[in-house]
Amino acid sequence: MLSDGIHEPIVDMDLWEKVQEKRQSQGEKYEHVNKGKDMKIHLLSGLLCCPMCGAGMYGNKSIKKKSNGEHYKDYFYYSCKHRSLARGHRCTFNKQLQEEKLDAAVAEVIGKLVSNPKFADMMQQKINIKTDTTEVEKEIANFQKQLGQYIGTKRSLEKQIDNLDTEDRHYDRKLSDLQDRLDKMYDNIDDVERSLNECKDRKRAIEAEKLTGDNVYKTLIYFDKLYGVMDTADKRALLSALIKEINVYEEAKSNGQWLKSIVFKLPIIQEDMGIGLDNDTHVEIVVCLEKAPDHP
Repeated sequence: MLSDGIHEPIVDMDLWEKVQEKRQSQGEKYEHVNKGKDMKIHLLSGLLCCPMCGAGMYGNKSIKKKSNGEHYKDYFYYSCKHRSLARGHRCTFNKQLQEEKLDAAVAEVIGKLVSNPKFADMMQQKINIKTDTTEVEKEIANFQKQLGQYIGTKRSLEKQIDNLDTEDRHYDRKLSDLQDRLDKMYDNIDDVERSLNECKDRKRAIEAEKLTGDNVYKTLIYFDKLYGVMDTADKRALLSALIKEINVYEEAKSNGQWLKSIVFKLPIIQEDMGIGLDNDTHVEIVVCLEKAPDHP
């Protein structure tokens, strides 16, 4: 808490103002060297896998100065963080993969994939698949039925309590017994409501997952038209929803190509296949399929 006029000032006001002017003239705002002012989004950060240790590769920025003190043009690249391996060895992959070229190669692969004549029909079929929420809907119906029964019993107990005869010599015992049963009914209602909400959350999650998948499929159908006009954040969101991992070679091919394979999260293709890039490099396309749970 500050209050004027209570303490004798250590320095006079003229000296104080001169010091502040000196500080402002000599002060220099600190800037993060490797963080752009616009906080650049690296499209493939975490999706790229190091070919040596398997860890995620992340975007970085290289800033170098010329002899005259001016900065060279910013150079963005992906690299491994050289994490320690399980056996205590450190990753030796020290290549810097040019971000612009790798981003373009991934976009080219997806573009060629969706240009396949059979692709649009396949995507449309997946969009039209109805989400099966039968089991969770049955659970919801059962819990709603139980909840209705418990609420009805609760109201009946409350009515019985209100109708007790205070002159009855067993009044206290009857009241205590009814109150215990009412408390138990409140516990039952809480338990059923909790289970009911959990089921509803599960149903919403299933429907949201289907909706997200549909949005991705619809976007892929028009990928060649949409991707070029998306902002970087939307591109990153699409790639993250679509791709599980991207693998690169330990050494670049003779044509400079690093991209080796792409593993997709969503089953957008029916089988593994190869995609030819414009520089005559073939990239393996893999579907990440999970085993469906066994049903009794």
